Amino acid sequence: MYTGVIVAVHTLAAHAAMPSEAPRQISDAAGTKNAPVVMHERIVPEAPTVYTSPSVHEQQLHSLATHPQWQHLLFYKNNKAEVISDNFYLTQPKAQSTKSLRPYDELVATLQAANDKATLCRYPARYLWLSHQLPDFQVDLAACSDLPNANQQVSLMLVSSYLKNPASSFGHVLVKTRDAKAPFSDSHQAAVQGGLSSEDLLNDTYNFGARIPSNENGVMYALKGLFGFYDAGFSKTEFFKQDAVYSKNEQRDMWEYVLNLDTFHTQLLNYHLYEAQQARFDYYFIKQNCGYRSGEILELVSDIKTTERLGAWYAPDYVFDQLVEYQNSDEPLIAAVRYLPSEQTQLRATFVQLPKKVQTAINAFIDSEDISALAALSEKEQALATDFLILHRNYKISQDDTSEHRAIKKALLSQRFLLPADNTLATLPVPDKPSPALSNKTTQTKVSIGSNDAKLGVSLFVKDPLNTYTDIDKRFEAIQLTLGYDYDDNDVAVTDFVFLDMQQIEDVAQPLHGEPKLSWQLKTGAREDIFTGAHHSPYATAGIGAGIKFDDDMLGYGMLNTAVHDQELHADVGLELGLRVKAQDRAAELSYQLTKRASHPAAQLTTLTLRQQLSKNNDARLIMTHGEDTYDSDGVSASAAWHHYW
Repeated sequence: MYTGVIVAVHTLAAHAAMPSEAPRQISDAAGTKNAPVVMHERIVPEAPTVYTSPSVHEQQLHSLATHPQWQHLLFYKNNKAEVISDNFYLTQPKAQSTKSLRPYDELVATLQAANDKATLCRYPARYLWLSHQLPDFQVDLAACSDLPNANQQVSLMLVSSYLKNPASSFGHVLVKTRDAKAPFSDSHQAAVQGGLSSEDLLNDTYNFGARIPSNENGVMYALKGLFGFYDAGFSKTEFFKQDAVYSKNEQRDMWEYVLNLDTFHTQLLNYHLYEAQQARFDYYFIKQNCGYRSGEILELVSDIKTTERLGAWYAPDYVFDQLVEYQNSDEPLIAAVRYLPSEQTQLRATFVQLPKKVQTAINAFIDSEDISALAALSEKEQALATDFLILHRNYKISQDDTSEHRAIKKALLSQRFLLPADNTLATLPVPDKPSPALSNKTTQTKVSIGSNDAKLGVSLFVKDPLNTYTDIDKRFEAIQLTLGYDYDDNDVAVTDFVFLDMQQIEDVAQPLHGEPKLSWQLKTGAREDIFTGAHHSPYATAGIGAGIKFDDDMLGYGMLNTAVHDQELHADVGLELGLRVKAQDRAAELSYQLTKRASHPAAQLTTLTLRQQLSKNNDARLIMTHGEDTYDSDGVSASAAWHHYW
């Protein structure tokens, strides 16, 4: 299995007794950086457990054991082994003993087992890396029939947020592989013809997730996920299964970041993903989640620091923030970015490009489900409308797979066979949408100086609709705390705590019939009461309403709100109106809120916010408010704020 192996001590036991301190890093073997695995003739040594070649010294082995790539292969971080499953480590086969794992011992054990086919085929990344570091040590992986193609191109995929499930509000990360020789299909064109190419859909994806019992309720899921009561790991499946969940069922856009790696690092990463499937980890929803583990693999093949994050939280977006901001003097880490719109995005973008007459007939069919709605169209127009309706019915089936939907699809297909061939639908493009990773990071610190007070706030997770490259129709914030200093009272107090704040604006003027029209919002936390000024008043506010999108960068909305709290009468009702406008690195929002409590006059608050982006992760804002019948905001006040994202 190996040739010319190596160690200038007498026994492996002697190695294990040696101290592990050594220089932090060694350089790659000269001339082998881009070399693939070399398949050598197998040579069986006379004494496989004792190596006597003088070509490698003990100090070099200690250096190899402290090399960052070796420790990443072991999932060894901060002097601790992170794998909790049995039999992942050669020297510590029981999970309970991994706290005492030593990378040096594991290195020696790996070298010792090089002639064992089962071990060699189980740890191809380890042996590939060792053959790259030690020129005299070469392994033959050709006999390992279950290994993946090591030369597959590797991508990281960002899945957009999904507000209908708070657990998915931060987005998601997938790792995807593909044949580097196969050209990318045009995802937009392929989509309108019935899906991505078969080659693309059959590519492998690696998904990191927790193992959750099928009958787990939401409260237990949240608590256990926060405090590490689940274990998790990478699972491998074909991309079409992930596409069905995210693009078709949950209607989430995706962006594929193709990594720019040389031959050696491409092979190393493919083999590392193969090894990672054997490992189980503790799962923490806020930190050691899909973003953390998927981003960690980048540290194996580059000097990017995706997991060295200040704070005990980690949003999946952060991986792609780091990718976008990564600077390397040699070559960029991103080879290409491909936008994969959801099925809903594709349908809506295609529908608005159809002739008005065809749109009217399509909507009539959706309302009546009667094929006669298309009778007034020409044969060519009927073919175009029917092509769209077949895709629309597939979309409906992905949401609710019923016999009625399938019967309608069958009738549409039968009708389509009677019509002439037409390729018009396939020529309609889906506009490209910039990745949200081009926006700011997700953690926010804000400082504001106003005419009445000064405030300092921190938000762990923020998706602000006024920020550049964020969705104007969605707002999301979690775990926000604001301290305020009142000039008149010379007092510092917590003025606002937000546990969760979500808003989704749907376009009531959406031209495609049957699409969601109801807008909603939900906000919970504790705040200064608007009527009494009481600090730390817990509340929960829910609202429903309607919105209208004038274009991608301008919308208006109205909400009817109900709030419950701990103050007198324990409930308020209210009205909220808003208008948002964005233009490149500038944005503005005008909002009006009316709140009524039975024992008080209606409180009114009008706010104008003007935003100017200063850099990717910094912006300045001017906020002007006018209050009536509120505790401390009667009249006009103004403040200037600086937001920093990290």
